[in-house]
Amino acid sequence: MNNSNTAYLNKKLKPGKATAFFICVGIAAMLWILQALNTVYTYTVTVPVIFKNLPQNKKPLAQVPNQLTVDIKASGLKLFLVLASKPFKPLEIDFNNLKSVNKQQNYILSSGTINFKNSFKFETQIKHISPDTLYFSEKNGHQKKVPVKVPLYLKCLQGYGSRQPVITPDQITIWGDTADINKIDTVYSQPLNLVSLNKSYTANLVIIKPNASISTSDGEVEIYIEVDKLIEHTLTLPIAVLNNQNYKQISIFPAKANVKFTSIQNAFSIADTSLLKVSIDPGKINSNNKCNVFLSALPPGVNILGIEPREVEILIIK
Repeated sequence: MNNSNTAYLNKKLKPGKATAFFICVGIAAMLWILQALNTVYTYTVTVPVIFKNLPQNKKPLAQVPNQLTVDIKASGLKLFLVLASKPFKPLEIDFNNLKSVNKQQNYILSSGTINFKNSFKFETQIKHISPDTLYFSEKNGHQKKVPVKVPLYLKCLQGYGSRQPVITPDQITIWGDTADINKIDTVYSQPLNLVSLNKSYTANLVIIKPNASISTSDGEVEIYIEVDKLIEHTLTLPIAVLNNQNYKQISIFPAKANVKFTSIQNAFSIADTSLLKVSIDPGKINSNNKCNVFLSALPPGVNILGIEPREVEILIIK
């Protein structure tokens, strides 16, 4: 091979200046990324929190936070993986697990008592938590337990019905001046208006304080309303006689009545007829010697469609 061919091949195999530049840039970028992923950083994140079992005999000096600001120390790679898991899952913090100081007046938030891995999905070094202390004071004054009621308007879609709503907790403790506490026998949540309901429903409702000077052990309640399709039933029941002590004998014709009603699935056992009771009151007999038939016992979750007959003839022997 002559010298001219060798020079041509060397020129062809040698990269151009632009190509060499971009190769160098790519190598430099890769080295920078590797260095960044291995470098340790301190980064601040915000994590939502839910506090459980708040002290019932104390009141917070500031509003209990719904999020914490956390300084974490981690390598670039781990920090990238932590941030990739946003939005963070809310942390559940139980006051029973927190360390307290000053005769259990204040509670310390620390990485030793809070499992941040549940939110970050990786072990990280926690440098600082803000706030790191929750301050409480003793609740002065009289206290008592009162029931919680939910102002509720509920209407199901046609063909559906609901059970009695379940409120949790159904009682809370209130604190305050004795004169104020003695006037309160019930506390209420924010009202709830539901229409065209065709499936079960759950919600958290804020408790409305009777006045600003009253403290409550809970700030909200949960309401659960079970909704299901309605089933139509018909039962034939004997007619009972009420207030019959002053009569020797009372005869009724007919002696039984058919009751048509609806109930949601599994809310009422058709075999348990003792929950439904039809009756007459002979003291309310009309001029035709007839008495109205009415329901004297009715289980919850049952909607009466009709009673047949509505009146029965009655023969009284005094």
